[in-house]
Amino acid sequence: PVPQLPGSSPSFNCNDLDRIKTELEHLQQSRNGGRGHLAPAPRPPPAGVKRPSVLAHALSGAMGAVLAEVVLFPVDTIKLRTQTATAGETIGFFGHVVNIMREKGIAGLYQGISTSVLKESVHSFNYWCFHEVIFRCLSKGDNSKTSTGKRLFLNLIIKQLNWVCTVPFEVISSVNQLTPNSPGFIATAMLLYKQGGVGYFYRGLKLSLVLAINPAIMNTLITTFLRAAALFKMSQGQDYETARDHSSAAIGTATGVAKFIATLATYPIIRAKVLQQTTISRKEMSPFKIWADIVKVEGVLGLYRGLLAMSYKTVLWNAFMMAVKNRLGPKRLATPPLTPVPMAPMTPSAIFMGRDAFNDETAVAKLDEIVQHLRGDRSNKMENKVQVLEKQIGSVSEEMRDIKGLLQCLVRETSGGGLASPAAAFASGSPAA
Repeated sequence: PVPQLPGSSPSFNCNDLDRIKTELEHLQQSRNGGRGHLAPAPRPPPAGVKRPSVLAHALSGAMGAVLAEVVLFPVDTIKLRTQTATAGETIGFFGHVVNIMREKGIAGLYQGISTSVLKESVHSFNYWCFHEVIFRCLSKGDNSKTSTGKRLFLNLIIKQLNWVCTVPFEVISSVNQLTPNSPGFIATAMLLYKQGGVGYFYRGLKLSLVLAINPAIMNTLITTFLRAAALFKMSQGQDYETARDHSSAAIGTATGVAKFIATLATYPIIRAKVLQQTTISRKEMSPFKIWADIVKVEGVLGLYRGLLAMSYKTVLWNAFMMAVKNRLGPKRLATPPLTPVPMAPMTPSAIFMGRDAFNDETAVAKLDEIVQHLRGDRSNKMENKVQVLEKQIGSVSEEMRDIKGLLQCLVRETSGGGLASPAAAFASGSPAA
């Protein structure tokens, strides 16, 4: 057919053709290796949805940590008493509870809470700042899409950076908590400075850097557990977004289990660090020397003295903190699932003895001619050839009329007579100039 020229009834224009061409080019580029089906494409993020700020995550994490510290501080007090007890003491966890209640009452369980709350707020706020910044820069944003090895390594680096910045707060808090009458943060800090200078605030830093593997294991296991939970919910019929939206109880449970596994694997290092930070006679001892002394006096099980109290504190504390953070903090953006891949057409299992069907007028005519020749029907052969020739001449005549109309339009445009539509040119039977 003749293309529409300006001034005629419009059906397509240049913009439409460019748009169709662009869409076809994109379609061709999206072919996956030329196999004939479209490659999966990520769904775009919802319009208007912005990633929560680093400050929002840091504040929610700090608030969860402070609330957990206030609620579980008595357990922390008993944990420190159990970990720093001498080899001859066998009263255990509940024995320390009875002794503290007998000596100082309920207030004794909260001795030094103000310093611990200050330490924990700084520690947690700093940690979540490092966590968000590093994962946004070095990961894909969505933690569940990061490989397990890379996630473990990033969590380890984050915790080590956090310890370098906050270990003085932990040393001051632990000493203040064990000192009779708990003189307070500033008084304890001045006392430690007089005893050993600035270096005294960094007792146990090396062990703290090694122990960064503990929260790294915990955070990696949390993401792994939640990913498994999402897959289980999807197997039960839930869609992708709903399965990824975990409740605070689920996150708290996953955190508790992950923390218990990490604590069980690293507790001997934890106890050596506590003794190095709180005992003057062991502040210069290496971890190996501390372990040797413990095994010599208390046996191998002495390496795990205070594990029960530590498990109560850390498991409950981290589970409570993560549940509160999930409740108060912003929701993380989940990576949308990939667009489902269209199924490639299945190839038939049977083998066809012949060619696929086709539509070719010339081939059809030739086949008809062969069939007629085989039948011996040659009377209409010449007549059929004449009919085919007449059709071809008529087709050529129509094409010549189309060319004639286009030439008339072109001549009128160049002579200043205006541009006529092809329909008007065909209606006028005048010959071309």
